[in-house]
Amino acid sequence: MAAQALVSSSLSSSVQTARQIFGSKTAVSVSQRKTSLVVKAASTPPVKQGANRQLWFASSQSLSYLDGSLPGDFGFDPLGLSDPEGTGGFIEPRWLAYGEIINGRFAMLGAAGAIAPEILGKAGLIPAETALPWFQTGVIPPAGTYSYWADPFTLFVLEMALMGFAEHRRLQDWYNPGSMGKQYFLGLEKGFAGSGNPAYPGGPFFNPLGFGKDEKSMKELKLKEVKNGRLAMLAILGYFVQGLVTGVGPYQNLLDHLADPVNNNVLTSLKFH
Repeated sequence: MAAQALVSSSLSSSVQTARQIFGSKTAVSVSQRKTSLVVKAASTPPVKQGANRQLWFASSQSLSYLDGSLPGDFGFDPLGLSDPEGTGGFIEPRWLAYGEIINGRFAMLGAAGAIAPEILGKAGLIPAETALPWFQTGVIPPAGTYSYWADPFTLFVLEMALMGFAEHRRLQDWYNPGSMGKQYFLGLEKGFAGSGNPAYPGGPFFNPLGFGKDEKSMKELKLKEVKNGRLAMLAILGYFVQGLVTGVGPYQNLLDHLADPVNNNVLTSLKFH
């Protein structure tokens, strides 16, 4: 009996010991699991800038480098032109974004300037001889029909020289922001010093009305500018196609369509002049 009691006592002691050991391991395991969960939560990467923005046909690849920091960035880049490691890698993405802004500004000026003579002519505000479609006032081709103060080819060379000078200075400012404020320019160099961002130089010449005084309004204005610039670039392309297909200016196209939409539309105008 004594032996049986001794065995029973040792067995119960072993069971209690085992329970303590396994119980402590279970507690440690639970503790480790909880700790690991906390670590995983803390190591979650931060949300990228502009992650809540509206997306246009974005892909996982385009979202890997388009983080919403650029104005008008909706993740749309089907050709991967802005991908530094993709098809567009031979061109610096910053230069592409800068080029879009500059071309958008030229397009907005061009879209307004190309259609303005037609509108002003129809309203009787300028002489009929100057109210010409945009493609009849240039040099290549056809030569302009209006007699300016110099022949068309002289004007063309002069425009190339002046634009070349302006573009050269803009390129210098791109490679060395603020450098135009250090080069002498008729005492006006301080106005060309810029803000350090070549795309948005600001100052008395490029922002005389002082738009975008705070960060929020500046961000909104940048977005509006790039949207209108994209629309204007499409408009210029439309001007080219309309002039080639219909032989008249864009404003006359609009008037013809409003007067007779059935016989003056895209389908009925598919012929080249």
